[in-house]
This record gives sequence, C-alpha cells and structure tokens, in this order.
Amino acid sequence: MTLPLVLSSLDLVLKDILINEIIKINDKSRKYGLFLSVEDAREIIEARNRVLRSYGRVELDSGVTKKLILSFCDSPFINQEDYAIIINDLQEIYYYLKNETEDLIGDDELLQIMKELFNTSCGGSRELLAGRELDALVRDLKYKSLLEEFLGEGKE
Repeated sequence: MTLPLVLSSLDLVLKDILINEIIKINDKSRKYGLFLSVEDAREIIEARNRVLRSYGRVELDSGVTKKLILSFCDSPFINQEDYAIIINDLQEIYYYLKNETEDLIGDDELLQIMKELFNTSCGGSRELLAGRELDALVRDLKYKSLLEEFLGEGKE
C-alpha cells in the first residue's frame, strides 16, 4: 500500500523538477517573444508523458523536450499564441519519428532535420512536417537500411 504512495509522490516531485527545467528556457525564448507559463510547462510534460506511453518509450529526464524547445524557439513560424501547442505537436512528431526510424537518427540530428524542414519546405506547417516531409525521410532511411543490409549480405 505504501509503494503506490511513494511512487505517486516521486512522480509529482519529478514533474515539478521537469516543469522548472522547462521554465528556465524562458530566459532564451523571451528574446524571440516566446514565454511558457507554469501551466504551459505542465501541459508539455503531461503531453510528453502521454506520447511516451503511447509509443512504449521511457525517458527519465526532460532532455529531449528542452532541446526541442530550444531548437524551435527562434523559428519565425512560432508565435506566443500557439507556442505550447506547437511544442506539444513537435514532441509527438519527434517520438513518432524515433519509433519509425528505429532510433537510427540521433536526437540532435533528428531535431536539426525537423527544424530545417519546419522552417523551409514546410513553412511552419506541422501537418506538412509530420506528413509529406518526414514520411519521405522515414522511407529513405528504411530504403537505405535495407539496401545496406542487402549489399552487406552479398559481401560475405
């Protein structure tokens, strides 16, 4: 009976730590006119946790979420009104891609690719990023992996 209480308390403490870490990013994002409230940060952490559960992933820190926010806070396509919503959508896209690419792309490289596409060919559209652009990336990666596997088997 006490274990669930301990785990619940630990979960609340961990959430508070993660929220505070996200709030600290406001120091940088304010330069771009963007600010996350405590409630925004809480929703971002909750959305992150839902996405992680839905993809069967485990992360103990907010490293990726912080990197994602830092990567995108200077985008000309993000405004204060949609800031937290966009971050939540980008988290979902990120973890979808991690699963679909079977972690073949490192965190920093994937964030860089996402940002580049978001700011260029997608014109800030999360729908285009999640659909057309990143579907093509996943197909290319899977094709490249299959090709390498095929060519590698032929060399033995």
